[in-house]
Amino acid sequence: MKRMNLRDVPDDVYAALARAAEANRQSLSAFVVDRLTEVAQVTRLDDYVGSYQPPEGSGVSLEDAAAAVRDVREAS
Repeated sequence: MKRMNLRDVPDDVYAALARAAEANRQSLSAFVVDRLTEVAQVTRLDDYVGSYQPPEGSGVSLEDAAAAVRDVREAS
């Protein structure tokens, strides 16, 4: 595991994160790590979409695949 220090966090962002952490009964640190984990997964998902090559003859375009991924991501 790595340590990370955040600097220059705007007051309103800090306050919103602190409230959300409290509402989720988590420490601020745990809450932020959970949110960063979600961001990292989306980043990897974008990498996958960018490298996706549809199977030949499938009729699925890159745009179709990206739209399907977006739909799933927005639903969760």
